[in-house]
Amino acid sequence: MHDTVLKISDLDVRYGAIPALHAVDMTLREGEAVGLLGANGAGKTTLLNTLSGFLRPSAGRIELFGKDIGRAAPHTIVRRGLLHLSQERDLFGELTVIDNLRIGSISRAPKTASRNLERVFHYFPRLRERVSQAAATLSGGEQQMLAIGRALMAEPTIMLFDEPSAGLSPLFVHEIGAMMCALRKDEGMSIVLVEQNMKLAAQVVDRFHILRAGHVVAEGPVSELEKDHEELAREYYL
Repeated sequence: MHDTVLKISDLDVRYGAIPALHAVDMTLREGEAVGLLGANGAGKTTLLNTLSGFLRPSAGRIELFGKDIGRAAPHTIVRRGLLHLSQERDLFGELTVIDNLRIGSISRAPKTASRNLERVFHYFPRLRERVSQAAATLSGGEQQMLAIGRALMAEPTIMLFDEPSAGLSPLFVHEIGAMMCALRKDEGMSIVLVEQNMKLAAQVVDRFHILRAGHVVAEGPVSELEKDHEELAREYYL
């Protein structure tokens, strides 16, 4: 059995007096992909922001490679190998593709930047064709590829994806799904995927958790996602 790389135990998170997550438990093993599903406002992004250090838990424990990170700063968590790709992508729009990628290597892997550039271009050949283009001029799908590529420049062990398919064409959604599967197969990367697109989630994850109002209300193997998607949505999202 693969080692556990991330363990969440009885996690509570609050926004002031308002509870956002309650008693959340989850594990992630080496090379595994776990999906977080649920309606808007269910707590999925809150959980990712807590794992990456942008929010502090009010109770419970988060262990990354066996060490408690519940109070760690975001930059410390990045240096320990966990990268979070937000819905906003957070690119430097006025900078070129190559400059955005190089920025990704600074905090964790500056000495292997050249090697990692080739690694990114292997997954996203389209970016090689646009190295001198400003990030702001790329299409939405290309910007998503650039955001993922920049994260790969830091040589993460775990990647958190927050709705990577949002606003993208089916072609780009398929490409990004294939890339996530390749990262797992080729590099043993562990993934937490927040996603509304159940077809994409079913393509990538091994198992899933469904959140509703900050609680985990269901979990299961990926085979459960192959059921009728409308039926699943009615059962757990509403």
